[in-house]
Amino acid sequence: MVETSGYPSASVSLPPVTAALTTALRAFLLAVLPPDVPVLLARQNRMPAPNGPFALMAVLLHQPVATSATRYTATSRIILQQQEVTVQVSLFGQGAADNLHRISTLFQNGWAAEFFTAFQQSAPAPAASASSARLLASPADIPRIAPLYAGSARQLPFVNGEQQYEEHWQIDLHLQASFALSLPQSMASAARLVLADVTSSQGSPSA
Repeated sequence: MVETSGYPSASVSLPPVTAALTTALRAFLLAVLPPDVPVLLARQNRMPAPNGPFALMAVLLHQPVATSATRYTATSRIILQQQEVTVQVSLFGQGAADNLHRISTLFQNGWAAEFFTAFQQSAPAPAASASSARLLASPADIPRIAPLYAGSARQLPFVNGEQQYEEHWQIDLHLQASFALSLPQSMASAARLVLADVTSSQGSPSA
């Protein structure tokens, strides 16, 4: 017989943090950039570059910014975590430099914080798996996204399929993601006490 820890065997429940973050950031970029500039996720297979100016997003880093906190329910242990997430935004084509200045200026302004708050209050939560759907029963458990700051703008060489140079600028946007991770937790709703007679011969200490 194998001794176990006594914890129930069940999968960890985690809300779709990355999906919530990229959805909110894409909405911000679409609001800031000209209407004819598409915003896409980077590093996808079999996806040709659009004609004309476009933007790409790539999540680079998840870094905890605080010690996690824990709260309990009747059946689960919920770990609250805050992370700083770095997303690289690449802008291509004519007007890339000016578009980047729009992003950098507004992302580091109070307007961006108001935009993210309003967007998350009005937009539906990103699609979750069956296991994580249980965690999203409360709006407080949906990942919360807030802008922190933008890094320095930088220009990089870019050669298109026709071997021609095009404008290419990059900037790193830093956001804070606050989310909850749920674990199954064994709980005792009642305790049964048994009294032991310490005066009996079995309970008496030996000389």
